Amino acid sequence: MELNEKLLSLVTDIYDAALDDSRWTATLGSIVDIAGGQSGGLVWIGAAGEAVISHAVGVEPAYVQSYIETYEPFDPSRNVLHAAVGQIQTIRDWIDVDEFRTTTFYNEWARPQGLEDAANILIGKSAGGISRLSIMKGGGPVDRRMYQTISHLTPHMQRAMLVRQKLQQQNALETTSVRTLDALRTAVLLLDTDGHITHANASAREILDEADVLRSVHGRLVTSDLNADRMLRQALAGTALGDRSMMSANISLHLTARNGSHYVGNLLPLTAGRRQMFGASYEACAVLFVSKAALETIVAPDLIRKLFKLTPAELRVFLAIVEIGGVPDVARSMGIAETTIKTHLTRIFTKTGTKRQADLVRLLAAFTSPIKI
Repeated sequence: MELNEKLLSLVTDIYDAALDDSRWTATLGSIVDIAGGQSGGLVWIGAAGEAVISHAVGVEPAYVQSYIETYEPFDPSRNVLHAAVGQIQTIRDWIDVDEFRTTTFYNEWARPQGLEDAANILIGKSAGGISRLSIMKGGGPVDRRMYQTISHLTPHMQRAMLVRQKLQQQNALETTSVRTLDALRTAVLLLDTDGHITHANASAREILDEADVLRSVHGRLVTSDLNADRMLRQALAGTALGDRSMMSANISLHLTARNGSHYVGNLLPLTAGRRQMFGASYEACAVLFVSKAALETIVAPDLIRKLFKLTPAELRVFLAIVEIGGVPDVARSMGIAETTIKTHLTRIFTKTGTKRQADLVRLLAAFTSPIKI
């Protein structure tokens, strides 16, 4: 294979390595071979100044370890950290050859390996640290051929490392997003236009595992309520068809578990602005928030009572309606006549601006802490 063909093939390998970190060692080995070097290393200097050899070829593990632990601060090629990004420099750019051969670094680390010189390139700088490439040569100084070969590859190394950095930032952001979602008490399900679940946080997985109000059937979300399920499908279809009323609407769903517990669902389309960018990262068109309408915090009753000016009796009926269900069940539980419960309920509706028991369920859900404690 001609040199130009080898270089083109190697450029492809460099970009592949940016996407798959496991490819870097083999790719670095190819760079060393084509440049006529003896060994090479990708070195990362962290923000605190610590050196990490990300990948190394042609260097025994013992020398790699001793470089990190002892000799890195004495390596003249470390001066490349003060050079311009992409500029190739050799040992001779920083120190006279005769002087270099008197150094501890040369006599204890480079010379025992037969190394005489190295081509060093600052690949990238960021707030997180600095990366550099070092191609080491034995039997003499870096020659014109090695310099030209590395010059051809350097821009591609820079772009590849930039791609790698962006991917790492994206992965870190996604990890943070997942952790944040998992900390929420509210179940969060990201859905595509067919209702398939593209992501579910920890609370959502718990509800799906119970297979009561929500189930996953071959990866597709199914609700326990036929009417709610129909509304969900229509809303998702509307986002797919570009229905503007659906693209901006917040669809509310009321779900009831087998044991009588109430859940409130809110479907929010991810089809505009920053929502769209978030949805695209999960291949989702909408996010469904599902909360159990239950009294989870001791501060909620007092807040509700003060905000809506409820009497103690009205507050008890309010909470009982949400926790227990219909008027007959609440009346039996509290030992009060149904007519009395209905009277309290009428006043509660008036004070809270609601019309149905389902509205009270949604209202209480709004007072539940969103974070798991």
